[in-house]
Amino acid sequence: MNNLNNGILTIEGIEVKQDTNLDFLEKSFVTNPNFEVRKRQSDEAATVGSLRPIQLGSKKFSVRISFEKNIIQGIRLKVSDPSINQWDYEEKLSQHGEWLTEQIGYPEGILSENLFEWGKITQWYDPRSCDAGISILYFQR
Repeated sequence: MNNLNNGILTIEGIEVKQDTNLDFLEKSFVTNPNFEVRKRQSDEAATVGSLRPIQLGSKKFSVRISFEKNIIQGIRLKVSDPSINQWDYEEKLSQHGEWLTEQIGYPEGILSENLFEWGKITQWYDPRSCDAGISILYFQR
């Protein structure tokens, strides 16, 4: 179950949180064909990304989890709804706000940034590329 107020997001039955490491996630998703791990050896960075939209609560998202030296840095979510025009970043923002309101409450869900003890949740948009998303960033201890 998601508990974003505490920095926990459940993805395909796996809890992802501030102390999740890449090794754990690789083992957890080894039999899940919906995720792909990409490692860059030169700078010890890696990402775990969804290959298809993942149901998170009431909406489907593309998911990308970033790691640096096996330590989670953050999660990027982008709503994946075929009924939304790909150039309509305002509708994407609206969908993200609805989902965040379900997860962390109102008015926090509609704010562009929420700070917590464990990290922060940011809603972002780029009008030039007509893209929008949610970033969940973890503070390092």
